[in-house]
Amino acid sequence: MVDLYIARHGQTEENVARIFQGHLPGHLTKEGKRQAVELGRRLAGIELDAVLSSDLQRVVDTVRLAMASRNLPWEKTPLLREIDWGSWTGLPLDSVDRSRIPADAESKEMLYERAGKCIGYIRRHYQGKRLLVVAHGLINRSLRAQIEGIPADRLTSIPHMDNCEVVHMTLV
Repeated sequence: MVDLYIARHGQTEENVARIFQGHLPGHLTKEGKRQAVELGRRLAGIELDAVLSSDLQRVVDTVRLAMASRNLPWEKTPLLREIDWGSWTGLPLDSVDRSRIPADAESKEMLYERAGKCIGYIRRHYQGKRLLVVAHGLINRSLRAQIEGIPADRLTSIPHMDNCEVVHMTLV
């Protein structure tokens, strides 16, 4: 069993500009930094054994701010990166036909499969631990679906996470 606290990174300039961030590093806004500090306050009373996060800068910055007063083992992994939008990366959300994902983008099924690999990794390396996982909106949705046994074609049944929102789950 793994006790998971799954969080999303703080608000970024790219969130505000409504662009496809994908694997871009992202830049926390002043509000995003405030959210990250508040995330740390909300987690202060919870004993954690480790942090596992995306290696993208917006998440790294969020973890640094949230966990500033805690000296926890911290592992960064590309398994927790946001979906790769391919040629849409950096484009405004409303500038593309969302019914036609580009051929060079990661599909939601591929993201779901990657989330499953991450869940397997967590089971192997964090058994019996209380783990903070900090990542991104769509990969977090896929992680949660994998844990709850919800198939990839029903991902939208998992609610969207707000910036620095935390969801507590148990991985058996």
